[in-house]
Amino acid sequence: MDDAGPPTTRRNLLAGASVAAASGLAGCLEQLWSQAETTGPDQVSLTIKTVPADDDRLAATIASRLRENYEVAGIDATHEPIGEAELYRDLLLEGNYDVFVARHPGLDEPDAFHGLLHSRFVGEQGWQNPFQLADLTIDDALEVQRRADGDRADALDELLDHLLMTTPYTAVAHPHALGGRRDEIDVPSPPERPHEFLDVLSLPDNGPRDGPLVVGVYGEGLTRRLNPITVDQNRIDGLLGLLYDPLARRIDGEYVPWLIDDFEWDENDPLRLRITLRDGLEWHDGESLDAEDVEFTYRFVEDTSLGAVDDGIPAPRFRGRRTLVDAATVVDSRTITLTFTETTPAVARRALTIPILPEHVWTDRSTLLVDRQPEALAHDNDEPVGSGLLEFGEATTDVELELTPVEDHALLSAADRPDVLEAFPRYDGIRFEVAPNPGAMVDALIDGEIDITAGGLPPEYAESIRDADDVSTATGTTDAFYMIGYNAQHSELGHPHVRRICSQLIDREHVVTEFFEGFADPATAPTELVGLRRANWPGDTLDDERASTLLDFPGTAGEVDPRAARSLFREIHYSYEDDALLGSSG
Repeated sequence: MDDAGPPTTRRNLLAGASVAAASGLAGCLEQLWSQAETTGPDQVSLTIKTVPADDDRLAATIASRLRENYEVAGIDATHEPIGEAELYRDLLLEGNYDVFVARHPGLDEPDAFHGLLHSRFVGEQGWQNPFQLADLTIDDALEVQRRADGDRADALDELLDHLLMTTPYTAVAHPHALGGRRDEIDVPSPPERPHEFLDVLSLPDNGPRDGPLVVGVYGEGLTRRLNPITVDQNRIDGLLGLLYDPLARRIDGEYVPWLIDDFEWDENDPLRLRITLRDGLEWHDGESLDAEDVEFTYRFVEDTSLGAVDDGIPAPRFRGRRTLVDAATVVDSRTITLTFTETTPAVARRALTIPILPEHVWTDRSTLLVDRQPEALAHDNDEPVGSGLLEFGEATTDVELELTPVEDHALLSAADRPDVLEAFPRYDGIRFEVAPNPGAMVDALIDGEIDITAGGLPPEYAESIRDADDVSTATGTTDAFYMIGYNAQHSELGHPHVRRICSQLIDREHVVTEFFEGFADPATAPTELVGLRRANWPGDTLDDERASTLLDFPGTAGEVDPRAARSLFREIHYSYEDDALLGSSG
């Protein structure tokens, strides 16, 4: 980040919203007085931002097709590929975009919508409401689903109906996890999440072997920025989750105690949870991990300035989960009590998955470098000190990064050792080998230089692996989804009807067939359209057959019918001039 002055954030961009509202009437009056002198409304213009094809061919291809379809509908559309770091700065830090196409890491359960959509996060950084949307109906539904117990499914159904109608964003496809492996490596699915890497290191059929498991990844700058609380963090999926342990991990839909030895809900206060930490927990630098570190983490995620700024500077990550916790109170060195906001235990458990940070390392990083920028959000954290079963070994810039096992970790001697650690470790850690592109990564796999691939293999490389000796493809499911997001502050995209029509202008089934080569599921079910796998939706009352106009693609086989697309906009009282869609006026 630029240290020369205050960073431009969504908060800065929206600071003048009240002034704009107050001056709106004056602007309309000026339009009325000058109407005879103007040439009328301009053509609707939208810029679609995404990463270049070298970084994510699928996102770039979806964006390119979307631009073509928008143009057929009469929109002046531009596809602007920009580097991943710049894209996430524009999207998640500055709100500087019209439309974006990106791969979202996924929503593990419906309360994840709280961070993604609640208006309390407008102006904050990160995946917290990057759409700059303020919708009281969404806010109310998000609050109700947190408080509801037996009726939670009903509250979520109402939320789903409203999201399908207002469309702040839309999912296009849910990609499959696709990777490659040496035949001697047992990989249930390509590892992306921390517990999946631990599983590979622990399976009895793997190893034992001297030396690390060698994992191939591709891209630029992957070994930099090992900061677990920023949005422009390291881009090797699962890496930081291996270094920083949470109180509990969500594995296959269940919350598995991790740093927790024991826990008990207060019989007299259903919103109070007493937690006992495992005995003998240590940070990778040898310092003891205790309840003070847990209390510090929840306080620090809430305000990375630790009180130096009046309204606080929250961490860009884990905000939605953090809002579930009202207070963290230390009882003794191994015991802490968490008091939750008005919610239910089923939802409150999400707060236990926030990675715990060492107080003795991060306290000094609360120092402000410039206005509203503490060191914690600018620090690369290039020598991370965590508490995970793997610790940072060394990193060669842009080439490789090695993690080594912590063989005396408290989890390994625990009576309730998680199943995922069955025979940990079967290797001397993990070495991530960084290739410049997916083709080079696949070549390294075929040549025996790496054991498995991670980071999402593009579908077009599957055949090369199948045709080679001693290697095989590996596939699995993932919570990730490709999404189209809309800036609700845009003059046209502020209208839900416009966002909904723009979301219809992509043929999801055609995209999966042609671009993903079948290694994805089209977002066609109601929950899938808002980015949530059906398996992550609670209850059995969801109506999977509910109709959504988002699936009414105005064309066939991916090709837009100009007349059908334009009739959609005319139905919401937009007009055309020489086939150009004119913006709303007045």
